[in-house]
Amino acid sequence: MEPLRTAEQESDSALRSVFAALEARENFKLEAGAGAGKTYSLIRALQHILSERSKYLPRADQQIACLTYTNVARDEIVNRTDSSPFVFADTLHGFLWEMIRPYQKALAQAILVAEKWQETLEGRTTLDGLEIDYDLGIRGIGDHVATLHHDDVPGLAMELFKNAKFRALIADRFPIIFIDEYQDTPQGLVEAMLIGHKEDPLTSIYGIFGDHWQQIYDKTCGSIDHPAITAIPKNANFRSGTTIVNFLNQLRPELQQAAAEDAAVGTITIYHTNEWPGVRLGSNWKGQISHAASHQTLEWATADAREHRWTDATSDVKNLMLTHTSIANELGYESLPTIFKYNDAFIRKQDPVLAYLLDVVEPAAVAFQAHKYGDLFDVLGRSQPHIRSPRDKTRWTKFFENLNALRANGTVGDVLDHLNGQKLFSIPSKVQHRQTRLEEALTELESGTELSEPRLLEYQRLRSVSYAEIRALAAYVDDKTVFSTKHNVKGAEFDNVVVVLGRGWSAYDFAKMLENYPRRDQLNDSERKSFERSRNLFYVAASRAKHNLVLVFTQKLEQGALATLTNWVGDSNIVPVTFTDETTPAPGL
Repeated sequence: MEPLRTAEQESDSALRSVFAALEARENFKLEAGAGAGKTYSLIRALQHILSERSKYLPRADQQIACLTYTNVARDEIVNRTDSSPFVFADTLHGFLWEMIRPYQKALAQAILVAEKWQETLEGRTTLDGLEIDYDLGIRGIGDHVATLHHDDVPGLAMELFKNAKFRALIADRFPIIFIDEYQDTPQGLVEAMLIGHKEDPLTSIYGIFGDHWQQIYDKTCGSIDHPAITAIPKNANFRSGTTIVNFLNQLRPELQQAAAEDAAVGTITIYHTNEWPGVRLGSNWKGQISHAASHQTLEWATADAREHRWTDATSDVKNLMLTHTSIANELGYESLPTIFKYNDAFIRKQDPVLAYLLDVVEPAAVAFQAHKYGDLFDVLGRSQPHIRSPRDKTRWTKFFENLNALRANGTVGDVLDHLNGQKLFSIPSKVQHRQTRLEEALTELESGTELSEPRLLEYQRLRSVSYAEIRALAAYVDDKTVFSTKHNVKGAEFDNVVVVLGRGWSAYDFAKMLENYPRRDQLNDSERKSFERSRNLFYVAASRAKHNLVLVFTQKLEQGALATLTNWVGDSNIVPVTFTDETTPAPGL
């Protein structure tokens, strides 16, 4: 029997395979599990190409395209390649738009027949005279421009990749294209890029890096198995202690990871709330204990694990939750998830009013309180504040004193009215327009009727929310709290992680996933889709911890689910939480 290799040996083996694929001009897929050092491998591959640039990029105007999922990942690649002019790093959407933007006529033709555009087109049969642009990711048609939704960009690119001349132009400029987090690319995109592979006179080498078990977004490709792509596994884990690595190997036996040579042991503890005495919630929260009990259980389990379980209890703790609703209940912005139809509107600041409050008003108020007036005027966009007299200073001081009082005790509407009523600095037109449109719509309404336009209705409801919720949201968005959704921490790592596993989102049922684990190969298509969705998110959450991992189940675990967990971690690491009443866990030993 071949001896087990270390993470370092596994990593070296994978890198040699990547270099060999590049030498042979073969497309490849580096499948790297959590903690394997995927980004390290990607950077090493880029450095390998740059070290022999004349071989891989024979012309001075050619580059390696490195496509990422986020701006943060893009910036990291730029920094770690010393801003090399031969590396074109961008987000996937940014790169695709850069490539397709010049072909306005072809884009217009594709838009006219696109199903998602038919409602927006309103019977239009031509886009002549309109520029097609991609800015805020909002689909629409104005006087002189048609603006694309985020989802439009990959779809239009796939259409253009069907054209051999377009493919040749891409390959001529970018002989090598790397795609990071390939599992999160839109369905069909990688396959579209590979059209004409070895048939076209010019073809790029594609290197895709990722892990299909970390696919947690809808409408993305997940696993890619293509005859033109060589699979390269990376069976290493440089992040976690051996106990956590063993747990991940139980969860994912087909990709057995090796821990680093100097890895600590680490711990894993599982708490369940099967003995909770209350009536469990229904609807999207079906099977979960009450929100008050969940809050108390989280605090109790964290304290119990720190005192009785962890080998190193001095480091910080990261709490991971499934839904923004759960975090909102913990942090105090519980109204916002009920106002906006999509979480993106407030978490990713795609609503212009919220974006202005979070990106401008809050930083400006903080800067004023800290007497950092340079920062204040920078964030307000005022290079010349025009404070020329004591009277001017008094006006600014009075404005911010009143603003801070409203931030503490007023509503969002109170703050917006205060902002709109001043003349010290300009307010974005999109923010002003939202208020103007609301006033016009309310004037036009007949007595007893309600607003029908979704965005105006959201804005009207937002105005009535306590501004304290915006401040709480700002702390979360700026990562100044211990909480995060599991979706937001892919690629991140923390010393100690406490994962709350409950309901709140009908797409996920972790208890059912664990119950079905022994029969995962016998699931039908519908069951498998649900199973893999929950499994992937569970894997992402459980693989963030370096030293100590705690799983807190606030939904009921049936016997089959408990049996799966017991098989993975043993009886001694599973703790039933008992309660003195419907809210309070009983004191531990």
